[in-house]
Amino acid sequence: MAPVSVVPGWLAEAFGCLAAGDVDGWARIYAPDAVHEFPFSAREAERRIEGRDAIAARLREVFDADTGRLRFGSFDNVRVREVGDEVIIEGDGHHRTADGTPVEISCVWFITRRDGQVSCFRDYMNPMTLATHQLM
Repeated sequence: MAPVSVVPGWLAEAFGCLAAGDVDGWARIYAPDAVHEFPFSAREAERRIEGRDAIAARLREVFDADTGRLRFGSFDNVRVREVGDEVIIEGDGHHRTADGTPVEISCVWFITRRDGQVSCFRDYMNPMTLATHQLM
């Protein structure tokens, strides 16, 4: 399976929501019983979030247009491997903190979908970058 450099349409649409500060729009990619995991989170309690509403609440703390700590910018150097309902995405995010400081976040995501919605999202981001900017 050779990687491609195009983000799947459903995820590109969700990126657009985050760029607009619309966390609820992003959250529509999740099944109601989805799990979002941050295995490298410094805080044990934040490594696994269960349920779309809880995921949206946590991500709102980070990405909300008015109160969040991070403004979603762009995503490039994308490598996507997709087989059936499983997707692996690597890439580099170019964002800004609420005060305008640039933040570069490299990540790898392991995503499982069920019936067109995300059922499990394992989110591996550079923990040093997250800690430096107090993002997670």
